[in-house]
Amino acid sequence: MNDTTALDVAGATRYRITGMDCPACAAKIERAVRSVGLDDVRVSIATQIMTVRAADPKSELPRVERAVSEIGYRLDRIAEADADRHAERGQVPDRQKHITPQYKRALWIVI
Repeated sequence: MNDTTALDVAGATRYRITGMDCPACAAKIERAVRSVGLDDVRVSIATQIMTVRAADPKSELPRVERAVSEIGYRLDRIAEADADRHAERGQVPDRQKHITPQYKRALWIVI
């Protein structure tokens, strides 16, 4: 990551990651993304979302997707319109319904 601790979401691509359940998984995914030459990446264990910024998304994002898939995780690109629509309504997307407050609490207990 660059000098700032928070990745600017504007212009970034977001993915929902399936199969990630611990900080080691998140670190492994970040290393895979960095191995293809992208440093602007953030993986959230709590939300199961990876945010990545690419200078040339058309050529770099397929490499990111391939690198993460090769280490055993499933990626689903989040359409910005869907993310914005759910955020406005305060709703949780269907794919994220399993992430309840109890799930998050259990996850943090493990960590």
